[in-house]
Amino acid sequence: MSASSNKPKTTRWIFGGRGRQAAQRPPPQAPPLPPLSNFSSGSVADSAWASSDFLLGVGMVIIQRNTHKIVVVYEQKLGYWFFPRGRKDIGETLEGAALREAYEESGYRATFLPLCHFTRQPAPPENMEAKNRPNTEPIFLTFKSWQPRQTTNGGFIDAGGEYLTTWYAGQIPEGAVKDTGTGMPDELHYESHLLTIEEALQRVYGQEVNVLRYVWKAYEDTLGWEARSRSWRNAEKSESARASDMPQ
Repeated sequence: MSASSNKPKTTRWIFGGRGRQAAQRPPPQAPPLPPLSNFSSGSVADSAWASSDFLLGVGMVIIQRNTHKIVVVYEQKLGYWFFPRGRKDIGETLEGAALREAYEESGYRATFLPLCHFTRQPAPPENMEAKNRPNTEPIFLTFKSWQPRQTTNGGFIDAGGEYLTTWYAGQIPEGAVKDTGTGMPDELHYESHLLTIEEALQRVYGQEVNVLRYVWKAYEDTLGWEARSRSWRNAEKSESARASDMPQ
């Protein structure tokens, strides 16, 4: 008898007819996956990955606020467009990696851009209003599998894994200067451009289209929030001025 046949099995007995029959209890049904927003792809089943099976990366969509243009990088050798992105180094924070990759691949020294976007992260107890204000939390998350391959040094076979990229929104000021020669040796043929939203949507592809659409929606919402805030402040100033002009 095999070892597997000695394992206890959960059964239920069905009585009726001649004798009794044992039937296996069906496995519990997994709950349905939750629906997500139109900006996201479908939900994924619960997963657990060891460090040998995943790679953490970062990316940044950089906007120049005075022109409302977006930094997009062109790969001159292969002829495709993308946003600054790359792998996080050991010991590096995600935020630090995002700023580093933005500079290396675009030549611009970006800073984080606070945007009005809903985040599942809770507000700290000492600042509960943080949920109602622009924030610089990660704005998008993408992941894709990579297939097994042999590395360039030969001999070792990469078994493949999951690549998770955390995306941030960044900004550069008016008149920002683009440095040259900032990338790694294999990135020196990258060329960054400032494009309109329409131009950027025509050039990037794949998951980065979803990223751009969501970042741009948050950017437009932020512009609206700022306009309303200015209007409220001006109204309060006018009301205060009228009150001070009234006779005592």
